[in-house]
Parts: sequence; structure tokens; C-alpha cells
Amino acid sequence: MSEEVNLSEESNNPEEDVLDQDFLLEKVDEMRDLIHQQRFTECKPILVAIFENCPNHKQYMRRLMHGLLKTVLANMSLLQCKKLPDDMLGFLKQYVKPSEELDIPEMTPEARTKFVFGAVSELDQLLVDIEMDIRSDQGIFKDLKKQGEAIDIKEVKPTLEKFVSREAMLFLNHDLSKEEQDQASARLYQEWEEYREKIFDRFVSSGYWNNEERAVVKDTILSPTVDSLTSQLLVSAITLSAATVFDMGKFTLLYDIYRLADDDEVKVRALLGWLLVSTNCGSYEQQPDFRSFAEQLTEDCKNDPDLLAEIIKAQKMLAVTVFSEQKSIDYTNDIMASLSKRFLDDLRDKVADLLEADEDMRNIFGIEDDEETSEESPIRSDDTNTDKDGIPNLDADIESPLSMDEMMDKGIDILLPQFKMLRDQTEFFTHLYNWFMPFYLKNPHITEALGFVDEKRKFCKAFCSTARSCPADAYSLANLIVSHPNEIPENIVDCYDDPEDEEDGSESADEEEIVKEFFNEPEEHRAKRIRINYIRNLMRFSKFYTAKDEIFNIFDELDDDKPAYAVLAGPLFQDEFFDKYRMAIARYSFRREFPDLVEVMLEGVPCDTLEMHFMKGWVCMQKGDNHSLRMAVDHFKKMLKIKPDMKQVYLQLGTCYRNLIQVDEYLENFDKLMEFKDSFSEEELFELKLDKLKFIVMNNRFEEAMPLAYELDYTHPENQMAGALLTQLLIKIGGEHAEENFQKAHQRLDEYFAEVNELFGSFEKMKKAGKDTKNMMMQAMDLFFKMMKNDKLAEAYNNYSLGLLALIEHQPKKAMGPFFRVYAYYVEKDENVFFEALKEDYKWLKNYGCSYTDLMIIYNQVVAEHQKSQEEIKKYADKSE
Repeated sequence: MSEEVNLSEESNNPEEDVLDQDFLLEKVDEMRDLIHQQRFTECKPILVAIFENCPNHKQYMRRLMHGLLKTVLANMSLLQCKKLPDDMLGFLKQYVKPSEELDIPEMTPEARTKFVFGAVSELDQLLVDIEMDIRSDQGIFKDLKKQGEAIDIKEVKPTLEKFVSREAMLFLNHDLSKEEQDQASARLYQEWEEYREKIFDRFVSSGYWNNEERAVVKDTILSPTVDSLTSQLLVSAITLSAATVFDMGKFTLLYDIYRLADDDEVKVRALLGWLLVSTNCGSYEQQPDFRSFAEQLTEDCKNDPDLLAEIIKAQKMLAVTVFSEQKSIDYTNDIMASLSKRFLDDLRDKVADLLEADEDMRNIFGIEDDEETSEESPIRSDDTNTDKDGIPNLDADIESPLSMDEMMDKGIDILLPQFKMLRDQTEFFTHLYNWFMPFYLKNPHITEALGFVDEKRKFCKAFCSTARSCPADAYSLANLIVSHPNEIPENIVDCYDDPEDEEDGSESADEEEIVKEFFNEPEEHRAKRIRINYIRNLMRFSKFYTAKDEIFNIFDELDDDKPAYAVLAGPLFQDEFFDKYRMAIARYSFRREFPDLVEVMLEGVPCDTLEMHFMKGWVCMQKGDNHSLRMAVDHFKKMLKIKPDMKQVYLQLGTCYRNLIQVDEYLENFDKLMEFKDSFSEEELFELKLDKLKFIVMNNRFEEAMPLAYELDYTHPENQMAGALLTQLLIKIGGEHAEENFQKAHQRLDEYFAEVNELFGSFEKMKKAGKDTKNMMMQAMDLFFKMMKNDKLAEAYNNYSLGLLALIEHQPKKAMGPFFRVYAYYVEKDENVFFEALKEDYKWLKNYGCSYTDLMIIYNQVVAEHQKSQEEIKKYADKSE
């Protein structure tokens, strides 16, 4: 007996609705997989689940049942149909009207196969509609569908053409004054903008498009009578729709638009669109239509080197942009390291001026007059490394700091953190449409911002230059101005002020002239900029859009665990023709340290060469967990079997053994590495030995560590870390010379902290005697600047050693100060480090009468003091605001 399903029950609980939507989407995916695999008899429980939880979609259910019944019957011989379980066949037939009963005629096997694939294709189309409707029940898709549901796709092109015509007529109307023309233009653009957003929303939330609809959309986007801005937006809308709910028709439509479009901006969006959509095709990769497209694409790439080159460039730039956030942080850290000395010197000079220091005081302070010291910032605000035509100057000093333009051109997205802060200041980016808006000066948001400022020409230049990063940055700046008109950041636009521009700041800006000035560039550079800009926009959208989890983004982990930005690893490029290009991308990503992309590009590639073992071993190292590190060791050992004398491999093995805390293996590997010592510089050799010393001290191999510690302290007395390790060894090594070693450690620590102790002692004496402490303040500041340049880890080691000596000498109160400084150093990195160190050192401290209870009391007091100090700092900061 067939199973009846109640379609009348509806939930009034919003939380249950959310769960139902996720559940339903999961079931639709399962249904699609079963249908593609032609496992039709397994569909029944999923259909029941959909019916029970999807009462609002009855119109689809009957079509789905009819299509499934047709496919099942077509897929089976008459004998098999007779053997089909009655409950399955009955379940399907109860939703098919008698007039719709199917009588599948006898067919040849070839015709039957074609018929089945056609039926599966129809079911796919229906599932696209069902999935999009399920998504449209709530969340972002519900809002999009409501906004765009009145749009008739067939009327889009003529309506857009009317806007273009009205704009042309407006500027030909000489009866209007300049002010009247500007007002009419603003009204037109506002109306135009509202219509664009409705089309965008309609396209994103649309389900399956038939051949006629796709033809209309293609004709609209490629039409020369439709403005480029709208065409770009529509391409982005199709991308979001098809990438979220894969649709073969929209997927191929994007490719057709890319191949046929003349507009560079439209071409780039279409190219990246179909590449990104292709990674989310799920089980479609085995379907005839998809396989046919993939075969045709392979032939196109073989016959069109430009197409292949564009795909490779897009993959490279996707990689650079996705990983650029960390690269930007690394680059900024490098800049800050190079600026630290300059910063401290400048600060020292300012403090001396503040204290009105005379020449003698300045000598104490260590300040020397240097009239040749440049006041120019080491970070340039203009691109001095390009010639007058904008071509990179190869003769420029390679040590010159990179300008903003240079960093952005290399893919370092330095404006991403700034964008996040600006985005949070406005409601502009709560609208999906605004994330994909191309930049243009007549955009209502830009014109509104210009209404708040003087020097409009200068601000137009600022918007254009910011848009060179990506349009979202320019719009974030505009909306910051609108939302905070009294706090306009003039310094942001100072660098775009033309000293030769004598125009009155209140005069209207010539938008066409400014756009031409900023975007006039060689064709190849223009193509690269467009590609970078759009990918950066996708990056910002994927990271910061509030509803990003409901819609496709380039960070998505797909069904096969491939990230969405790894387009060359997707099913579209599995022909062996692309193997060498995937390998090229793997090498490219390896050189630029993009481990996730290296891993996915090498998936399935035989690991039988030195290069493959090295890249895969490196990827395992980046993961950092013990299992991956052991896999890395295995790869590196296989390399040494192929070629034993490889210094770089021993270096990598040393890192693995150190992170795995395999001391004996590390030491054996170090001895092998020392066979290459003649190929290392003196500084490299010292760093290797210092790493060994840190590792064996950490693992309590004191007897082995002591000779090396003496050696490094003797050969590099200026190195604070080597000295700190020797001091700690003297305390921990124990034995018959323990007392003598304690005295040596005391002496070394007294020398290290001598200036601090002397200064504070003198300061207290002078203060008690009522003497002028101005000179002493200068000396204190000088000492402060010296300490700022200390090796902070070595300083923490020395403070820890000072605390250990205090414990050994039964002076726990004396240990509190140095232990507090150690905890403050480690707490931001890993607050457990200090606790674990005390636990480990208790093993020998107990020999000196220090109990575990004493250690825990000290630890808890240190933590409490640190928390108290942080609260005091916070109170002070709150008062000062």
C-alpha cells in the first residue's frame, strides 16, 4: 500500500523553519546525486522527507514526481518495470494524474540512453527551481526575490535602452541651465540605479532559465545600446545565482558572454564567473552536457593561447588575493621592523625637546645633530619607481621602499584592513547589490559624498585613485564622508592634490577628464587592473558581507574539499592537457607560500620526484600537527634516498624533528647538516647552532648544551639570546659545581640588569635628597630606548632566570617581579607557556626545598597582578577618551 504524506501541516516556529531549510537543501542535494547516478529506487525516503517538510512547494512536487516516474520507466526494460517494488511505483503514481500516465514505447538502447539523459536534465532543471524557492523562503534570497519579482526578463533590454536614450536627450537639451541639467541628471541616475538593483535581485534569485530566457539575457548584456555598468552587474548576478545553485544553462551562458563581449570589464566578470561557478558543479561533472562542455573548452584552450593565458592569470590572481591578507600582515611587519630604529630615534628626539634638554643633556641622551638626516617618510605616497609613461623603472634602487601602487600591483592588498573599518561605518554594504557596483563618479553615493566637501576636483581624484584598488574601497570612502561629514579625513586625499592645479576648489569637477587621467594606461596593465579589482571586490564580499554564508563565496569548501578559488583543480580542467598547467600553478603557489593551493593542485599527481616530495613535504609542515609533520619527514627521507647530499632537506627535517620534539633524531640530523658547514655563512652557522641550543635546553639535555652555550657566548658576546641560555643552564645544570654556577649566573644577571638597577637606585636617592631629577629622567629615557631594542625573548629568559635564583635562595617575594615580567611577555602568545615551564622546573626546584604549593601560590599571584594591571590600564584609557 502506498504511503500517504500529509502536506497540510506548517510550522509557525521561525527556528524550526531555519532547521527545515537546511534540512531541505541537504535533501535536494541528495536527490540530485541519486538521480545523476540513476539510483531512482532510493529516492523514496528523500521524497517523503521533502514532502513532510516542504508544504509550500506542492506545485513542484507533482512535476518532480511526474519527471521521476518518466525517468524511472524510461530507464528500465519492461521486465524490470514489472519487478519495481509496488510501494515505489505506487508512491510515484499517486501524484500523477490519470491523464499524465506514461506509456514509454520500445526504444533502441541508444535512444533509451538519450531519452533518460534528457529526462534527468529536466529533473535537474526542476531541482534548480525547487532549491531556489526553498532558499527564497527566508534570509537574503527572500528579500532579493521580493525586490525583483516584478521584473519581466523580456522587458529588461528595452527598459535599459530607454534610460540610455533619456540620458542622451538630456545632454542635448540646451534649453536647460547647467543647474537644471544637473538636477535632472541626478533624478535620472537615481531612477536608473533603482531599476538596476531590481534586475540584479531578480537575476540572483531566479531559478532555471529556458533557452529563450537565456537568449534574451545574453542579448541584453552584449547589446551596445545597454550601458556597461548594468551589463557588469548582470554578469555578477548570474555568477552569484549559478554558483550558489548550479545551473548548467547559466554556467554556459557566462562562458558565451566572455567569448563574445567586447567590453573588458564585462569580459573579466564573465571569465571569473564561469571559472568560479565551474568549481561548484557537484555531481554534474559526469553528466553528458557538462562533459561535452569540458571537452569543448579543452579544444578551445588548445587552439586559443589567449584563452588559456587568461585562465592561468585568473588562477594566479585568485591565489594572490586570497592569501594576500596574511602576506599584507607579513609585509607590514617587515616595514615596522625596518622603521623601528627610525621611530625610536624620532621619539627620543621629541622627548628631549619636550624636556627642553640642553646640549649636555642631549649628549647624555645620545642624540647627535645630523643635518643630512632626511625627513622624508620611508613609505612613499607617490610612485617614484615608474617613468613618465607609467612603466616600471628597472634602474630604480631595489632597496627603495615600495609605494602603495607597487604593493597593490604585486597583489598585496594593503587596503583590506582599512576597508573593514570603513565598511563598519555605513549601511551601504548591507545591500548585496552594492558589493558588485562598478565604480563611476556619477553614482548617487559618490555625488552625495561630493556634496559634503569643498575642493571637489581633489576628492574626485581621491575616489578614482581608491577605485584602483577596487570599487568597494572607493564607495566605502564615499559613505564614510556621508555618514561623518564633520570628520572628513583630509589626509586620505592629500596625496592626490595636484600642485599644478590652480583651479578654484569650489569649481565643479570635470569627471570625464579625471577618469581619463587616472585610468589611462597600457592595454595589458588595464586588463590586469580590472582582473585584480574584481577579485579584490570578491574577496571583500566573501569576508565581510553579513549574509555571506547564504550565498556563494570564494572561500567556500566544496563537496570534494576543494576551495572555490582553486579553479584549475576543479572538474572543468581534468583533461590531461591541463596537467602541466596545474603543476605550474603548484610551483607558483609554492614559491609564494600558498600551501592550500599547492596541496589541491598536486592532488592525484604521482609523488615520485624530488620536486613533488619537497612540495608535499612543505605543505605537510605548514599544517603543523604531529601526523602531518611525520608525513613531511617521510617525504624528506624519500628525497634523501634519491639524492643524499641535499642541505635544504636536512634543514627542513631539523624543523620537523624540533616541532615533533624528537631530540635524538634532531641531533643526528644536525650532525648531518654540519657536514655542509662550509657552505653556510658565519651568521647562518651561528643561527643553526643557536636553534640547537634552544632546543636541547628546552628538553633538559644540559650536559650536551653547556659546551655549545659557552662556545656561542664566547664567539658572539653581543647576542643576548645565547647569553640568556648560558645563564639559565648555569642555574639548572646542578651537580657538584652548583653553588659556583649560581654565583656565575648571579654575576651575569647583575651585568645584564646593571643599568636598570643603578638608574633606579640613583633615582630613589636623588628623590629622597630633594635633588633635581631632570638629568636622571634623560638617562632613564635613554635606557628605555636601549631596552626597546633588546631581544625580548632573551629578556624574558633572563627575568625567568632571576626568578629561579630567588626561589633557590628562598626569597619568593623577590621572584614575583621578574616572574610578572615573564608572564606579561608570554600571555599574549600563549599564557600556558609560563605555567608549563614552572611545572617542568619543579622537578629540580624541589631539591632546593621549593614545594609545588609554593610555585602555584606564586603563579596565581602573578596572574592576579597581571589582571589587575590590565584593568588599571583599561580604566586609564577609558578616562582619557
